[in-house]
Amino acid sequence: MPLPGISADLTNWSLTERSSCRIVKAQDSEDIAQALDSARGQGISVIPHGAGHSFTDAALNTHGIVIDVTDMRRIISWDPQCGIMQVEPGVTVCDVVRVAQPDGWWLVVVPSTAEATIGGCVAMNVTGKNAWKCGPFGEHVLSLMMMTASGHTLTVSPESDPQLFRAVVGSAGLLGMITSITLQLRRITSGNVTMRVRPASSFSEIVRWFDEEQSADFLEAWVDGFAKGKQLGRGIVTAIHLSAVDERASLQLPASNMPRRLEMNLARCAGTLCRPAVQSGIHIANRLIYRWHAQHDQAVMRTHSLFHSTFYPPAAFAAYQAALPGGIESFHTFVPARHAEEIFTEIIRRSQANSVMPLLCIVKRHRPDPFLLSYQVDGFSLETYYPIVSPHISPLIPQAAQKLRKMLWEMMHPVIAAGGRFYLAKDDLLTHALFRQSIGDAAVDAFLALKQHHDPSMLFQSDLFRRVFQPFP
Repeated sequence: MPLPGISADLTNWSLTERSSCRIVKAQDSEDIAQALDSARGQGISVIPHGAGHSFTDAALNTHGIVIDVTDMRRIISWDPQCGIMQVEPGVTVCDVVRVAQPDGWWLVVVPSTAEATIGGCVAMNVTGKNAWKCGPFGEHVLSLMMMTASGHTLTVSPESDPQLFRAVVGSAGLLGMITSITLQLRRITSGNVTMRVRPASSFSEIVRWFDEEQSADFLEAWVDGFAKGKQLGRGIVTAIHLSAVDERASLQLPASNMPRRLEMNLARCAGTLCRPAVQSGIHIANRLIYRWHAQHDQAVMRTHSLFHSTFYPPAAFAAYQAALPGGIESFHTFVPARHAEEIFTEIIRRSQANSVMPLLCIVKRHRPDPFLLSYQVDGFSLETYYPIVSPHISPLIPQAAQKLRKMLWEMMHPVIAAGGRFYLAKDDLLTHALFRQSIGDAAVDAFLALKQHHDPSMLFQSDLFRRVFQPFP
């Protein structure tokens, strides 16, 4: 049977990787079954693809098939009394919020973009600003329907098959195609939140503010990656509290003041104009932001929209891609609390010593979770984002880009030695050996045993699978 779809090049969200593959657009489960049947017959591997917000090669499949599920966007059922929703994998976070928030419900865990698909959130088991309290996305999934490599459909839940459920969540689509997800949402009484920001002069003070703000619903710290010497590690801690006031009117989603297309075009123009001075501009902005917050009374709680305080606007991503056409290299480390300050300080110090400055640095608090390929630890994470020049845009990779990747790869060793881990949705440097060292042989072997059982022909593969798992000698 000839395989439907088109041949095309895909890039990951950070624009650092490119993959030549065949793209199949699935409208429903029948389309998925047909694509799997054709792929099996031709001996071609497949991988699901959502909105493409992973920074890495998780949804790239060079010379293989990518099944795009973004047209599978039905909300199958919604119970506003219990806050339970069943959706297809292409439904976005924003789609869920549009339906649920007016009824007084909100997703327990969300990523930083409302454009991510729910299928993608499950596949990569995303976390948010409440990870230390609520864990990752998968802890709030009631059940999944998935199609295996043989074309059979299974319903998997923590009760019916806990081992398989905990492996599928966070599996990067390598065990099967998720066709529906049933979620438990949380009750909210208002579409507003109260927010307080507190300046911190060091990583140790960031940790102290995190300890003092345990009553908050969401916590995050921004770190100035340009600050050196005694100021290294300074930043701003943001604590957000859901409103306890019954404000039904505020549950309606805020309307945009500008047409979406115009907003995106203006953002791209602004990003292009700022391109020559991105690094110096952010350096200056970081200094001003810190000084502003350090000089003002931070005891004041200010009211903000829950939606806008949770998600970056799509225009911000459009501006980033215009300002940094070569993309960004992300380095997302999870380190036990007792080693976090030391490791995070070393990451920033080495970045500065190598003149590869992180444009954005974010700290969050985490706790362990029950999933097989869990990347969370009882400690903290640091996300650092570095501008690069892509070899697909420039014919030569600049020495600075080579220096950056070498520096980050070398930093992986002390992170792993400290008991740290890495997030597969934001890593493109891990080798199979380093992955096993960080997550443990037992977890990797258990995952591959489940894959052998449910996908013995290794139908589901991706560039990430071949890089990180490498099950064959």
